[in-house]
Amino acid sequence: MAGRLPLSVSVVIPARDEAGTIGDVIRSCAALRPLEIIVVANGCTDSTARAAREAGCLVVETDRPLGSDVGRAVGAAKASGDILLFVDADFPIPPRSLESLLAPIRQGRADTAYNDLDPLYREKKRPHSTTVWRRAFNVLIGRADLNIDSPLSVPHALSRAVLSAIGFECLANPAWAHWEICRRGFRIAHGFSVDVRANRYRPEQHAAAADRLSRSEKRIIGDHLAALAAARLPLRGRFGDGGRRRDLLRDFASGRSTLGALSPGRTWLSAPSRLYGGKSLSAVIPAQDEETTIRQVVREVRKIEPAEIIVVANGSKDRTAAFAADEGAKVIAIPEPLGNDVGRSVGALAATGDILLFVDGDFVLPASELFPYAHAAASGVDVALNDLNHYLDLRFPLNDVTLMKYALNLALNRKDLGVGSLIAVPHALSRQALRTVGAEALVSPGTALVKAALAGLTLKNVRRTEVDRINRIRPEQHFSTVGLPPAAERILGDHLEALHELIRIAGPRGPFPEDGRDWRSVQGVCRGMPSSSKPGFMPSSSKEAADTGNG
Repeated sequence: MAGRLPLSVSVVIPARDEAGTIGDVIRSCAALRPLEIIVVANGCTDSTARAAREAGCLVVETDRPLGSDVGRAVGAAKASGDILLFVDADFPIPPRSLESLLAPIRQGRADTAYNDLDPLYREKKRPHSTTVWRRAFNVLIGRADLNIDSPLSVPHALSRAVLSAIGFECLANPAWAHWEICRRGFRIAHGFSVDVRANRYRPEQHAAAADRLSRSEKRIIGDHLAALAAARLPLRGRFGDGGRRRDLLRDFASGRSTLGALSPGRTWLSAPSRLYGGKSLSAVIPAQDEETTIRQVVREVRKIEPAEIIVVANGSKDRTAAFAADEGAKVIAIPEPLGNDVGRSVGALAATGDILLFVDGDFVLPASELFPYAHAAASGVDVALNDLNHYLDLRFPLNDVTLMKYALNLALNRKDLGVGSLIAVPHALSRQALRTVGAEALVSPGTALVKAALAGLTLKNVRRTEVDRINRIRPEQHFSTVGLPPAAERILGDHLEALHELIRIAGPRGPFPEDGRDWRSVQGVCRGMPSSSKPGFMPSSSKEAADTGNG
């Protein structure tokens, strides 16, 4: 609008022991001619605060560390500008880059501006766990278009209107702030990229291993879980269930309907097989119109000496049930299609073995590929999974289905499992695992995995069995010209359902209750704010006191 005064900018810089870099950071920000530069010097033992004062900054100083991101909330509470720009104190960003980031808000084209991290998202390497969770969160809240962009990274900026709407407290958890910005429909600019790889490495926070999360990773994943808890999304969000007949499963489980067997099946063994230390094996095979493969599938399973083979023939219009019965399987014939995974639950309800092996009826796996799973379940592994972690190095960026499997295991603090999942066959369960999770839970594989992991059962990837190349392609499930393919939509919904279960059992931050933040300081900043802006998702241990963490 002609004649409009230029928008003023407040720069907020949280800092802890950054005397070596704070001067350069302040000088780069001063080139923007901001209304003010606010340095939140928290828990500093060096000259950071003095250097900031000598440079003419407004300094908010605390004698204790506030924890990650709390300084942004504290600094924002003191800011007066029309736009708030957030940078870190450990590396300077060229003024021209900061101007480019701010331009969409200055020009009225956006309400917030995020650093565009597409170069990191598309790197040809196994993704970092925080990259995985940033993408997973955006997919789950319906903002897949943002890829991995969020206020988790600097630089980012927001207008005064955004801050007034979401409240200062949100800024202490960037994932929560991001959800509030998206939920309220604010315009997000994310078309300008700033390289942030110069960020300081702190071993005590960032040191990780191939099978173990760092403190920083735990905090950031916990932040995203807390934001999901605060968001209160529907159980499956916007994702469909793929036509699963959960109603029929409930009837079978409750006894309102009986599992009639077309064939009682043969007993091949007079005693439990010696292959499993005296334990008995039940094999469960869901099948729908699989007459071309079911005979050979059953024959291969027979080679590993099961006590019973249960084929759940559902919705079949061909000779699947008859062929399975001819091969000696116990056949449960159900006229209606049950939908994905329901057949596994039905078969588990009928199984009597000490070990349950699950395979599919649409492709044949040799006995040599099946036996390791059954043997592992007989030898102390409660949940024996197919090791498909090579998918983490197969495509860049990760397919969202693969990514979501990894995100769930990371949220369980089981980085070692990678993309191990009960979605993929073959897999096996001990009888203890089945009792713990319940046969009905198998209808949502991610939920069953969550229950098993949180109950302290033993979960392990036992073998790599290639299944994608031989799995039957169903165009109506695996392809779509508009939106997500039905199979992908179902699996994404399963994982959101599983995350709801994780939060229900373990709390808002899952297995990562401590976030190292001084929430008392945040609450002091937010005193007088409407209570509706505070969903109260922080665990009590964090609310009460936390005197450690980074600036």
